[in-house]
Amino acid sequence: MGKNTNIYELSYSLRQERRRFIRRTFLFVVSFFIVMNAILNFVICPVQQRSTSMEPNVPSGTSVFATPIGKKIKRGEIIIISRNEKKLTARQRLADMAAAAFTFQKIHPWSDEKPMMRRAVGLPGDTLYMKDFILYVQPKDEKHFFTEFELNQVSYSVDITVPPSGWDPKIGARGSFDKITLGENEFFVLGDNRLSCVDSRLFGKVNVSEIKKRVLMSYYPFNQIKIFKSQK
Repeated sequence: MGKNTNIYELSYSLRQERRRFIRRTFLFVVSFFIVMNAILNFVICPVQQRSTSMEPNVPSGTSVFATPIGKKIKRGEIIIISRNEKKLTARQRLADMAAAAFTFQKIHPWSDEKPMMRRAVGLPGDTLYMKDFILYVQPKDEKHFFTEFELNQVSYSVDITVPPSGWDPKIGARGSFDKITLGENEFFVLGDNRLSCVDSRLFGKVNVSEIKKRVLMSYYPFNQIKIFKSQK
């Protein structure tokens, strides 16, 4: 009887230990995904550039790290914007967050968010116009216009390919437009590929509420790692 009792107690202890191990493992996995999701949502997150709109500085296929921290946008900075987001129910938002958490922000099955990577070239209060794909800016309280490159706070170049013969300037992104003035909390964004890009020339001014993240650095391909630093 004593031997059977010892075996039973040992078996019971092993089962209890196994249950504790399973609970600890489950809690660790859940905690890991919660923490990672919080980091990827509120601190830093990976974003892949899927178009040629930011060439030559951010080619298609480039992966970058972006952050929602710090809302003061600098002139020339690359930002992530999202327009016309779909309204979700509380249940859909929760399910969407769960799916995103377990796929490291790769899959958002319920949201209709289509983020775009663009460059903030016009700040609130600016008056600006474009001629031959070059932007001219009169900052607020300034008397003169400057090219976007003279006002740069961030170093970048643009792709201004000469349009092919017979190109209709009324089709696609305009290479020239008349003066416009940005209101409070309004930004003007452009792609670096000026000939082929959907940007503020087509969809107009961007409100600060539509700016979701600032791009910090590219990390893939590994031979093109770089930090997008501001000029001193």
